[in-house]
Amino acid sequence: MTARKVHVTPGGLTALQAKIGIVIASFFLLLGLVFGVVVGLENTSSSEGGLMILQGVFLLIWVVACLSIIVFYARLLSKRTPEQNSLLDVHLENTVDAAPNTGDFESRLRKLERLKQDGLITEPEYVAKREKILQEKW
Repeated sequence: MTARKVHVTPGGLTALQAKIGIVIASFFLLLGLVFGVVVGLENTSSSEGGLMILQGVFLLIWVVACLSIIVFYARLLSKRTPEQNSLLDVHLENTVDAAPNTGDFESRLRKLERLKQDGLITEPEYVAKREKILQEKW
């Protein structure tokens, strides 16, 4: 008897998702640079040097974070293979089951009888399964 085993594992990001990530990170990089320039030009008239340093550090962290995200997604895209384009990886495996335990007819028949008595199987199902068990090699 042949059975199928299905193994489902999480996949990675798809190529489309990586491209979208690059676009979004690029947009935020551009937005941060424009914001930094506008705020920097606005504060050049003020004499508070501490605020300018704080804004510069924030802008530097912003740029480094956006560039890191862009590099991450670009590397992910460069290492992709065509079969790595899904959120789930599904692996089907055909297995051949061993023959049923032929030396344990009594326990199998008793179990079948209990199923019938408990009303879990119908009379025709019981008869068919019993015949199948009895036809197996003793």
